[in-house]
Amino acid sequence: MAVKPNTVRLHQDIKKEFDKMSNIREYGVQKYSTDYILHAIAQKYYRAAKTVENIVFGRVNYPNQNQTELFTD
Repeated sequence: MAVKPNTVRLHQDIKKEFDKMSNIREYGVQKYSTDYILHAIAQKYYRAAKTVENIVFGRVNYPNQNQTELFTD
């Protein structure tokens, strides 16, 4: 079973959002904690925080496909 293009796009969007929020700095330090970022993204994309965590940290298995092939532009 192949991964649907919308799923790949969703995962890319979640990773971009995580990178964007984790790079927000105030007074020279990261403004938001990792837990806060994961929960904020989970609420935005209607997913569980654990699901977002698995996507962001690469713990999602893509059957019959090499994961590096999915996220190349």
